[in-house]
Amino acid sequence: MHVSRPELAVRLVGCRCGSAFGLLDAAIMNLQISLKRETEALLRQPNLRLRIGEHVVDVGALRIVTRPDVPRLTSKAVAVLIELVRHAGATVRRDELLDRVWTGRFTTPDVLTQAIKELRRAFADDSKPPNYIETIPKVGYRLIAQVLVLEGPENGIFVEGTSGLSANEDDVYAEDKQSAREMTVSPPSYFSRSSKNWIALAFAVAAIGIASLLFSKQVHVQDSADESTWRVTDLHALTSDPGAEYRPHLSPDSTRVAFSIFGPESQSERLVVRSVEPSQLVRLTDGGVNTEAQPVWSPDGTTIAFERIGVNYCAVFVAPSLGGNESEIGKCQNANYNYFDWTPDGRSLISAERRGAQGDLTLFKWNLDNGEKQDLKYERAGDDQDLDPRYSPNGQWIAFRRGVSPHSNLYVMTAEGGGVRAVTHLSARINGYTWTSDNRTLVFSSNYQGAPSLYAVDVDDGRLQALGISPAQYPDAGKTGDAIVYEITRTQDKLTVLPLNAGSKRRVLAPSTGSDFSPVLSPSGDRLVFASDRSGQLQLWLYDWATGATTQLTERADTAVFSPQWSPDGKRILAMQRNASGRKLIEIELASRRQRVLSRPDEEIRSGTYGPDPETYLFTVGKLDRNAELVQVQHPATLQETRKSLVSGIAYLQVDPATRSVLYTTFEKAGLYRYELDSGGERFVTSKVTTDLFNGWRLVDGRIWYLADLSVRSAVMHEFNPEDGADRVITQFNVLMQDISFSVTPSHDSIIFAPVDVEDTDVGMFRLQRRSSGS
Repeated sequence: MHVSRPELAVRLVGCRCGSAFGLLDAAIMNLQISLKRETEALLRQPNLRLRIGEHVVDVGALRIVTRPDVPRLTSKAVAVLIELVRHAGATVRRDELLDRVWTGRFTTPDVLTQAIKELRRAFADDSKPPNYIETIPKVGYRLIAQVLVLEGPENGIFVEGTSGLSANEDDVYAEDKQSAREMTVSPPSYFSRSSKNWIALAFAVAAIGIASLLFSKQVHVQDSADESTWRVTDLHALTSDPGAEYRPHLSPDSTRVAFSIFGPESQSERLVVRSVEPSQLVRLTDGGVNTEAQPVWSPDGTTIAFERIGVNYCAVFVAPSLGGNESEIGKCQNANYNYFDWTPDGRSLISAERRGAQGDLTLFKWNLDNGEKQDLKYERAGDDQDLDPRYSPNGQWIAFRRGVSPHSNLYVMTAEGGGVRAVTHLSARINGYTWTSDNRTLVFSSNYQGAPSLYAVDVDDGRLQALGISPAQYPDAGKTGDAIVYEITRTQDKLTVLPLNAGSKRRVLAPSTGSDFSPVLSPSGDRLVFASDRSGQLQLWLYDWATGATTQLTERADTAVFSPQWSPDGKRILAMQRNASGRKLIEIELASRRQRVLSRPDEEIRSGTYGPDPETYLFTVGKLDRNAELVQVQHPATLQETRKSLVSGIAYLQVDPATRSVLYTTFEKAGLYRYELDSGGERFVTSKVTTDLFNGWRLVDGRIWYLADLSVRSAVMHEFNPEDGADRVITQFNVLMQDISFSVTPSHDSIIFAPVDVEDTDVGMFRLQRRSSGS
């Protein structure tokens, strides 16, 4: 039966009105978008297994389950396969595959040809014509076999049925087969999830297909660039000289920029000012032995406030923006959270300090005339951690960061204080932010999707847009115009061994062109796991101490993996996994490289570690610092899972298996505490380790190694004995550290950490323009 477009539109919306066509088109578009999102969600899940034609592919383990004799696939071959699955039935161009799988790397077309050959060998696809991957001459490749995502209860991924499995595989997956269930399939790509969702999606696909045939109309879904609010233009570097330039700030009229320059001779940073046009640098101050940083222009552009930082020293100064006599405003508590801005009248600074017995960060105003500090009255809980306030260009709003790194969000309130409202819901590291000149948007830097990148978020509705600028930190805009300056992050954090013997020199492990973070030695000390962006995305890597070999442990192009922890037996690793959908706690079995998700889909995981008993874990869960709860979990992600809440407000923790206790810092109380897992008893340990140190301390054979006297490029390592309170200095090192985590060798003769080895950060600039409704 032929149904005309007007007749179908009337049947669908129940009226004979002109808007019916628009509603029908919108419905079709929404169905396509929903289908695309569901497909992406399935392909990004951990422990992904695909039935492709007659074979089962274990994506995480890089192997063909139904062909156990075939060697493991390379990670690039699997990445090519995923791209073909994503567009099953359609031709994917060769250049598209090269761009998506080998992003940012110089390659030749041969690498793709070899990956396709590897896949064909693995599938035994040697027939003519092929049954799995078809070559479209001079264009690309097409996956022609049917695809099924295999899934079972409790978020596990199971093999469907036993067809094609070897006897050995049959035994391995016996439990899986008992739990397996029939899957609903939907053409043209046979993705399967819960039957309810996919029945609905099957109807959606059918509706889209029928509509396309009846209307002979192609529906185009715009990509994010087409739908974006903001457009980036004139992206370029303001500085390119050797050395490092940090924390740029634009003048209110957007014509001049102030920033710090690192001097190799003085081994410190000095403030300079220049025009945004090519011009000479003007020194702002006469300098000294301490580092100068964080320049902030006054509302009228005549004065710049800045900080000086040294060992156990932090003070705020003001100086004329054209150079001249400076004056000290006063001492600051801690350079780690000493962010500030001018009040609109130019008579005070707004900043944050720790207040009260709990030492919670709260916002205050600092009068420049008399030096008095007055707390800002606004909505906050007793243990909220608020810092980094910024006035909007019109002076009507204050934005600020709630939560210390790496679990922050941006909030706003009126300039008078009062009620506050969350703008972001990331709970991620935020490395600087700024208002746009129209007072409607915040531009910020975050690494929540991997490398530090710039994003724009609408203050009113929270809509988030990636600006496509990376690596980038600490953006800053003037009060007028559309220019924004930022740090082009060009540092390299190198995995380094620092011998503690006098006269020994530190040496770099596993050198690369990327940056390394969070090194953790295995219990036996023979291997080292660490996070690194050397592959282009933050992933886990293994270093073998005996052979010096470095191998990649995880490879997820759209997901960052970090914060590794070894199991007591050295056979598994816990890690955090983060992408646009949030954070998960995963566990990796080293022998098979298989991964499983331990956290629940609806919970905000902040950290995780192993407990003292088998199949026991400690999760830190919560969206905000004040409700970050330590939870003891047994048999996670199984039907036998049990949970027990222990302590709230957790900042960082270490497990002491010998005493079956947990050492931890908390946002609710100052100092280091011990929690007895068996009795539930809690006691104070020391005030030498605080929340501000975050992960810069470790439990080493019952004693606590921690960093102290932290300055920009120096730190002192101490050892504290909880039994008698004795404290001794282990060593001092003069390096720049962005990541202060470390590991200690079993013999206690070396520490492994990742200081900055290369400093060549530059200042970048771009123009950010709001798209008009017609553009």
